[in-house]
Amino acid sequence: MCQNQKQMASSSFASLFSVLFFFSYFFTISHCQDIYNAIFSFGDSLSDAGNLVVNGVPKELTTARSPYGMTYFRKPTGRCSDGRLVVDFLAEKFGLPMPPPSKSKDADFKNGANFAITGATAQEYSFFKQIGVDQRIWNTGSIQTQIQWFEDLKPSLCSSEEECEEYLSKALFVVGEFGGNDYNAPIFSGIALDQVKTYVHEVVQAIGRGINRLIKLGARDIVVPGVLPIGCFPLYLTLYNSSSQADYNSRTGCLRKFNSLASSHNELLKRHLVKIQAKHPKTRIMYGDYFTPTMQFVTHPADFGFSNGALKACCGAPGQGSYNFNLDEKCGENGASSCQDPSTYVSWDGIHMTEAAYKTIANGWLKGPYADPPILRGKAPTLLCLLFLVSFLLPPHLAAEQNQRYAAIFNFGDSLVDAGNLIQNGTPDFLATAKYPYGMTYFGKPTGRCSDGRLVIDFICQEFGLPLLPPSKAQNATFKQGANFAITGATALTTEFFENLGLGSVVWNSGDLHTQIKWFQDMKPSICGTPKECKDLFSRSLFVLGEFGGNDYNAPLFASRKFKEVYGMMPHVMKSISDGIEKLIAEGAVDIVVPGVLPVGCFPVYLSLSVSMFKIKKEGFGSRSGCMKKFNTLAWVHNSLLRQTIAQLRGKYPGARIIYADYYSPAIQFILHPEKFGFDKQIPRACCGAPGEGVYNFNMTAKCGEPDATSCPDPSTHWSWDGIHLTEAAYGHIARGWLNGSFADPPIVPTESSSR
Repeated sequence: MCQNQKQMASSSFASLFSVLFFFSYFFTISHCQDIYNAIFSFGDSLSDAGNLVVNGVPKELTTARSPYGMTYFRKPTGRCSDGRLVVDFLAEKFGLPMPPPSKSKDADFKNGANFAITGATAQEYSFFKQIGVDQRIWNTGSIQTQIQWFEDLKPSLCSSEEECEEYLSKALFVVGEFGGNDYNAPIFSGIALDQVKTYVHEVVQAIGRGINRLIKLGARDIVVPGVLPIGCFPLYLTLYNSSSQADYNSRTGCLRKFNSLASSHNELLKRHLVKIQAKHPKTRIMYGDYFTPTMQFVTHPADFGFSNGALKACCGAPGQGSYNFNLDEKCGENGASSCQDPSTYVSWDGIHMTEAAYKTIANGWLKGPYADPPILRGKAPTLLCLLFLVSFLLPPHLAAEQNQRYAAIFNFGDSLVDAGNLIQNGTPDFLATAKYPYGMTYFGKPTGRCSDGRLVIDFICQEFGLPLLPPSKAQNATFKQGANFAITGATALTTEFFENLGLGSVVWNSGDLHTQIKWFQDMKPSICGTPKECKDLFSRSLFVLGEFGGNDYNAPLFASRKFKEVYGMMPHVMKSISDGIEKLIAEGAVDIVVPGVLPVGCFPVYLSLSVSMFKIKKEGFGSRSGCMKKFNTLAWVHNSLLRQTIAQLRGKYPGARIIYADYYSPAIQFILHPEKFGFDKQIPRACCGAPGEGVYNFNMTAKCGEPDATSCPDPSTHWSWDGIHLTEAAYGHIARGWLNGSFADPPIVPTESSSR
């Protein structure tokens, strides 16, 4: 072909591509947001769009009066806010009309309906009558009642069983928030909070029964929200004002005991949702978080545009204390007035939130980080959209990566990622990490994980829709979708290496890096047959190799060896990790995550020994962080050498995608800017440890899990769990950074710039 013909062909292709691009763009705008064909909402006043006022406005109902609705609708609609609610924003995102109240006359419900009603509960009226607080329940629209309303409406939406199955499989169900009023009724009736906490299990069970019923009716995509941190709301802050500063969180100003109740509900609900999800693999259940974003509004209001803070009501009784709230002059009543710009406030009326707050929460449910998993993640657009956006607009290799889903995950490491290998053959008497309160947050019991809940590897599995990896030593487990070979105490170097240095007694676990890889090789015949089949599986799998190195350095440091000797080990550690990566590549691994080590100088286990064992003087601590400089320098040098090692391997194996994952940077950010992550602003302090044991809450003779140790009520407010390992909350932040790029190079989830 001559040069002119080539140019003409190229020009024609470019023109065709441009036409397809613009056609696809406009097609996308009009059609590709149509992921759901309907939204059905259930709940209480956080999502009621007017059911309580459809048949007339009760005389005492102030939420149906001006200035409710002032921001968006310009009039009251029955919504308990100045404007739109979370469910309204969800509908707008998917190009659907806002779901009309289910009790509306002559409304069109083909695109969804809102069954929520102010005052609704998870439990039935009989429960409240039984405990003597029925006078506080003025609405019988429980979760089961609302689902019955949906069931009554269903025949008008679809006729045959097949039609209903197809229709409802394309609908989004938002079930809640439920629970708030279940607790309000006994609390406002004067029942002790300790007694109220005993109702949490029954409330969560009631929510679970509702979800199971909806699944049976055909629901497939279900968002289940938790409850708000009620201890931060003007209603509670006013009614339960305390003269004791100990009752308040020193950083947020919220009432501790009420937020503890909300946390207990949310954690139990999340665990229950995991169980329901396991029983219904074709259903997609998403936890919608109200608690975390609200706490972030409280700790960093300016970051979200809330210039008037978070603990003061926009609409209320002016001049009424710090919270602008008075039960006798509530928003909508005589004597109350509204602020000029509700978007600068979090709290609308002291009980509910502003449209601006709800919008931020809705966005967090859609894309993350306020939903697990996010609504949009893993939800494919229509086939036509995929054809236009993927087949035409993206190069083939990039299109494939955009839809990447790992077939399996194989994990290696130490206590940062051990999911129970150390306890598979029985729990050693000395092992405190196998005792409660380990596992309290997510699993409700110890699992062998050295945390209150999930680890980074668990969050990664959930991101890709895979089950949590079983410990490789587990009996009768299935490893088709991956395995966790990590074991507490593991090292990069062999036991023999440490014995030659006279450190054999310090290293009490022989499950080093290469031993774990041998376990993986021994498992291969059970997960894939032929070498070709294995290569294919491993090329579609994610391998996470580490963290390794921490225990290698712990051994000499706790044996009081000099730092010069520790640095002398580093080349051996790097060689061992490099050899491990090459072994996995030889097995067929393509995507390999290699984490660095933590800033150990910031951890209570080291800090508590800083003077007595390590002889650190005042100038040896960071002025901002309070961490020990020489220990963090050690970690930093390890990570720098590891990145160089990875760079060399990338050059040697261009077909592999080797990812450096950063533990160091996020941990430092937790310490310097804890409030940005929802952590209490304090010096490094263990959540679970020995109370009264110095500033770090850590004592080697009363460690977490031992008789004299106790746990803080809300681990999500701490980054350090037991002084040695991190909390689930901290691991969650790190996992998201590895997945999306802020703490990984390149990010695990490929982008155009990071694709190989």
